[in-house]
Amino acid sequence: MPRSLPEQVVVITGASSGIGRETALLLAEQHATVVLAARNTAALDTLYDEVTRLGGTALVCPTDVAEWDQVRRLATTAVRRFGRIDTWVNCAATSLYGPVHRLTSEEITRAIQVILLGQVYGMKAALDQMRAQGQGGIVNVASGLSVQAVPLQAAYVAAKHGVLGFAESLRMELRHEGSPITVSTLLPSSVNTPLFQHARSRLGVLPQPIPPIYQPRVVAEAVRHAIVHPQPRMLVGGGAKLLELVHRAAPRLAGTLLLTVGRVVDKQHSGRPDDGVDNLFAPSVGPGDTDGAFGQRVKSTSLYTTLLEQHPHRLRALAAGATVLAVTALRRRGR
Repeated sequence: MPRSLPEQVVVITGASSGIGRETALLLAEQHATVVLAARNTAALDTLYDEVTRLGGTALVCPTDVAEWDQVRRLATTAVRRFGRIDTWVNCAATSLYGPVHRLTSEEITRAIQVILLGQVYGMKAALDQMRAQGQGGIVNVASGLSVQAVPLQAAYVAAKHGVLGFAESLRMELRHEGSPITVSTLLPSSVNTPLFQHARSRLGVLPQPIPPIYQPRVVAEAVRHAIVHPQPRMLVGGGAKLLELVHRAAPRLAGTLLLTVGRVVDKQHSGRPDDGVDNLFAPSVGPGDTDGAFGQRVKSTSLYTTLLEQHPHRLRALAAGATVLAVTALRRRGR
């Protein structure tokens, strides 16, 4: 059984901005202890001040998650200071937009190192410590694009598919062992974070998220729920559920539907000029933000996630009811 949030020691990668930063602030409100990891030290310092002001305990540990030695040092630093790691939250990410033929091999490699290997290294470092202490939980922030690809984000999509696959393999291994260590993977819809301003773009313009778009607090609340109530997979936001439904219902047609009806190519072009500044190879600068530049179009709640995804028994009951209705309808048509 996970410890209560005020008793938790939580490592958060990607804590300098977006979902990671919002998660740290939300946990601070619960007086948790948070270990803050990212490359942007100035943003980590301002976050440290905010966390302590809210009543949490914080430790800053600058980390590039693409480097195994740094991730391992992060785990060691957390344990040396607080004696254990109760939960490890993998939030670090970067993004790379453009048709594959316009991307360099170096850009693709770096994106996959940060997004995929960053979370793989986090899971490995957390696992090593949690096996030694006999308990713990891992929460990965993957993406709705882990289950259905879209164009212009090939490296990101591949990496997020990999995060989900690695996490599910690890979870099955732990279940086979009878281990109390848990692995939860969140699959959010588009989120209004600085990720898009920080992305490297080969589109000729600044990229933008595909609607519907949610505030970072929606995902942070899902992370908090997964810390206390671990579950293998949680879709966050109706947009992620729609992607999954399209993929399941018509896997061969999904791409065509997204390109034509969904117009996913056009919807990723903001029309705003790209300033050429990104965080692919070098960290962002500045004090750090939770929100991105799309606040006028975002949703601040997800009833689907709150009412169904966070209560799997309701999802199972709904699925069973839908099956009964479908079978009944087919039988009536056959008469």
